[in-house]
Amino acid sequence: MNFRDIVPAAAWQDLVARGRRRSYRRGAHVLRQGESAGSVIALTEGIVKVIQVAENGETLTLTLRGPGEVLGEMGAILDRRRSATVKAVSACVGHVLPAHAFRGYLDRHRLSSEVYRLAVDRMQENERLRADFVRLAPPARIARILAHLTKEIGRPVEDGVLVELGMPREELAAMAAMSRSSAVPVLSGLQAAGVLTLGRGHVIVRDPARLDIAAGGSGEPASGGV
Repeated sequence: MNFRDIVPAAAWQDLVARGRRRSYRRGAHVLRQGESAGSVIALTEGIVKVIQVAENGETLTLTLRGPGEVLGEMGAILDRRRSATVKAVSACVGHVLPAHAFRGYLDRHRLSSEVYRLAVDRMQENERLRADFVRLAPPARIARILAHLTKEIGRPVEDGVLVELGMPREELAAMAAMSRSSAVPVLSGLQAAGVLTLGRGHVIVRDPARLDIAAGGSGEPASGGV
């Protein structure tokens, strides 16, 4: 579920219309962790990844977001610096709105409570996922991450659901708190079982129901906010 899913269609269109259209090439920084939250971006095309950088310089990809998402909303609402970096996984189009204008937009459409609820839901989902990683076996961890990404950014295609990852296998493995050497056999096993097909920078999930079963049955998503 993203921002567009929780607001009326007219409210989403109003947000897009008020923003300044901007294109981002693949690999470009859309938002940077630590910078002032002076604007929000309504994403209308493409996929982005949300990354957090630790004090020791290590990076972790938290999640991927797709069209219909608003990026940087909590920083703008709370007047805090960005808590994560957002990079374009594919060519993207966003509509940039100043933070003060976004706050006025929320008041005008009476959407503040919905935005907070979405943020809290994602935080709780993330906490559940991290707790599950303590008890889940490695195969279920990678399946859980893939199940989340399928629901978050999956796009139906003729032979399944296309998930544009735009990241190397070791980065996907790190999302599941695994090493690349541990994740690759799991991915190969899921492919051999006909659950998914691996491609360069993407996967095609052929059987989402079986992927949910491999993930422990629920496919609870991970989350990251900016």
